[in-house]
Amino acid sequence: MPSQPISETRDQDKSKELKALGFIIVLLFPMLTVTGISAYGFIIWMIQAFGGVVAH
Repeated sequence: MPSQPISETRDQDKSKELKALGFIIVLLFPMLTVTGISAYGFIIWMIQAFGGVVAH
């Protein structure tokens, strides 16, 4: 038998889920976005550095 009532464990679970969602929205998505854009820019830069600028 659980030591805490079900309503308290649900509140704790909800709190954990909100903290995880906050982490994902505030930290993870922005970091992944900046990393992805930076990697794309670096790849384009390296292509131009070693392959030359593409003529139009």
